[in-house]
Amino acid sequence: MQFRWKPILAAFIVASVVSLAGVIFFFEPIARADKPEGPIVPPAIGFFVYVALSIALFDWAARQMQNAYKAAFLIAASQFILVNVDFVLAGKRGLMTAAASTLLIAITWASIAAAYRFFAPKEYQTSDD
Repeated sequence: MQFRWKPILAAFIVASVVSLAGVIFFFEPIARADKPEGPIVPPAIGFFVYVALSIALFDWAARQMQNAYKAAFLIAASQFILVNVDFVLAGKRGLMTAAASTLLIAITWASIAAAYRFFAPKEYQTSDD
């Protein structure tokens, strides 16, 4: 078995340096100067735009991976890491809220994968689904 510690360590170092430098020197100065004046669109429209973009990403990932459930897991795990892990560790979200969010994320993406899989043409379905 080959160990993948070199590429993992390299990716970790690059992610740390680029992210930290990007936040300190690029993102934070812009965020401090760019105060939102309110919603750009009504909340219902914003919600449907978010859902449409999420499903477009999911459809692309499901076709690339040829597996709706793997695609759903990948997106759910990414959402979990970006929202629950980051926000909890930064003190922006409580543990119970993160747990509830995790459960909702898991149920949502599993449901999306099930519906997609059920209605997908047979050539997009694999035995691994």
